Amino acid sequence: MDRMSTRNGPQARAHPLDDSRVTSVAKKANTTMRYSRAEYAKVLALQDEVARADGDYQRLRNAYLEIAESDPTHEVALAMIGADMDRAHGRLQALIGLPRLPFTHEPSAVMRREMQRQSDEKH
Repeated sequence: MDRMSTRNGPQARAHPLDDSRVTSVAKKANTTMRYSRAEYAKVLALQDEVARADGDYQRLRNAYLEIAESDPTHEVALAMIGADMDRAHGRLQALIGLPRLPFTHEPSAVMRREMQRQSDEKH
């Protein structure tokens, strides 16, 4: 009996023409990726949460811009809406997987600078 022809031993495991390995790889390649119901529900919930967080951020951003244009001296309103806008922006970044970097500016500070620059250009 020839040792190379048996399915026992280290030669059998590393043999490139092993039919059982070829068919299992071929079966895996032909199958499509499917989500379970729980995974699909999580994906839908996350999409809804991202849409809600984006809506909150856009709403607060628009309110900040409106107050900055109509009454730029109302510092309390700008600070409160700006803080809420910064939190909403951070939440949105966390949901979509962007890391919070220590050197990035808060969106309200960036918008405040831009509004100041635009008002200086007008006058």
